[in-house]
Amino acid sequence: MTTTLLIDADILAYRTASANEKRYDWGEGVTSHIVNDDFEAIKKDIQSELDDLLLRTEADDFLICLSDDNYNWRKKVLPSYKQHRKNSIRPELLYPLKDYLFENYPSYRKETLEADDVMGILSTHPKLIAGKKIIVSEDKDMKTIPGWLFNPKKDKKPRLITPEAADRFHMYQTITGDTTDGYKGCPDVGDKGAIEMLDSPFLMVPYEYEFQRGKRKGTTEVRYEQAPAPSLWEGIVSLYEWKGLTEYDAITQARVARILRHTDYDFKTKEVIYWNPVKPQTTK
Repeated sequence: MTTTLLIDADILAYRTASANEKRYDWGEGVTSHIVNDDFEAIKKDIQSELDDLLLRTEADDFLICLSDDNYNWRKKVLPSYKQHRKNSIRPELLYPLKDYLFENYPSYRKETLEADDVMGILSTHPKLIAGKKIIVSEDKDMKTIPGWLFNPKKDKKPRLITPEAADRFHMYQTITGDTTDGYKGCPDVGDKGAIEMLDSPFLMVPYEYEFQRGKRKGTTEVRYEQAPAPSLWEGIVSLYEWKGLTEYDAITQARVARILRHTDYDFKTKEVIYWNPVKPQTTK
């Protein structure tokens, strides 16, 4: 059985471009930069890195996966998605390197999709690529995709992400958000609250609390207590409502947090199939 690497070439191109550029800040808004113009040497460095990935993973082949730089489907769901990056300074060689990778190696890029989505779709599709597939990425978001994953900065060998672990991390991201990508999740819940919800789903139930002493004796205020949730999703919605938000807000965060699997993409219309929660069935 052949093994194919699905390489996050957005990261590869950005890291390589950054390594071949030096920027200087002279103060008062004055900057300058020097770019390595030896493109042949840069191409050799890229090839060396690709060869090293094949060696470390014992893979047979690889596929370069790239984002569509013109439009991102998540901006339709959440216009503020990655908006904070809009004015950031990108390395000068970034786009030339992405074009080089696309034109000179086996590659895959789809309109409106990010490289993460491309890797997720190819990894989970049963027929597009035969044999074993390994996602190669340093992006933690790829832990939402069931299958083999290799982080070249952290892993000694590829590790298997189970469907249960992938779904759990998707819901974790839905709760905590990701400031790197510009979506906030549920305000003020954080890592600890997210893990607590995932381990034992609960509802935030309002009740009226009456003060028994002090200046506020005899007055009341609304407080919240935890109660077992019928399902994880209902618990997550309860968290959002506790913070003054709605289920629609929770779904929006879950959709942008969702790295696409092959079931999330319509190959005929070339459109994303938005994630929706699975509602628990009720019996009469």
